[in-house]
Amino acid sequence: MESALATVRIKMAKLVLLVALLASAGRWSLASEGNAEEQLFPPLHPNCTQSLTDLLLLRQETQMNRMATAQEATTELLVQVRDSLLILSSKAEERKPGSVVCVSPFTQVGGSCLLLALNELHTWASARQFCAGHEADLAHFSDANTYAAILGYINTINKQSKNVNIWIGGSDEAVEDTWVWVTGELMPRGAPFWGSRDGFKASPSEGPGANCALLWQADRYYTFDVQCSYKAAPLCQKWV
Repeated sequence: MESALATVRIKMAKLVLLVALLASAGRWSLASEGNAEEQLFPPLHPNCTQSLTDLLLLRQETQMNRMATAQEATTELLVQVRDSLLILSSKAEERKPGSVVCVSPFTQVGGSCLLLALNELHTWASARQFCAGHEADLAHFSDANTYAAILGYINTINKQSKNVNIWIGGSDEAVEDTWVWVTGELMPRGAPFWGSRDGFKASPSEGPGANCALLWQADRYYTFDVQCSYKAAPLCQKWV
């Protein structure tokens, strides 16, 4: 009987020892798994939240700086556009009739300054040189109102109605019968600009030998085509 109890006690001791060993092994396994997890997902740094906040603030500050720089560039561009428009507007105002300032010997006529040198007789080319000496060129007009204003000025200067014809800045020397101003613009044709020598055929009508435009005094300063070597008074014009 005592031998059987001893055997049972020995078995119970072995069983307790085995359970203890298994329990110890389980705790070691759990600890190992915990260490591996800590290595794969390291714990947050105590200042991680603060670092993330600083990063977000830095990015926001950078974006705001970029926006401010772009706004400054846009504002500068708008200022330049405004200044350019003001300059163009000012120049346009200066060209309006009544706002032109002409220095003697020039006289304001419409939006330009005119100088009629009745006592100067030149060829067409020489007349252009004379005007160039006054920083001007032979006169031109594009509409009937400007033409009428020029005629009014001429009649004021030539009060004595001297038989003096007047050069203007038109010719067809480059291309026959294509009449252009010294500015490169086409001259107006027909009435009320051009005259007629015989009352039927309107000028220009003198053919290839007559390549320069003249205001003919005997026909109330209508335009005629004559030889460029003819001598007449220059009508100079400049824009300011």
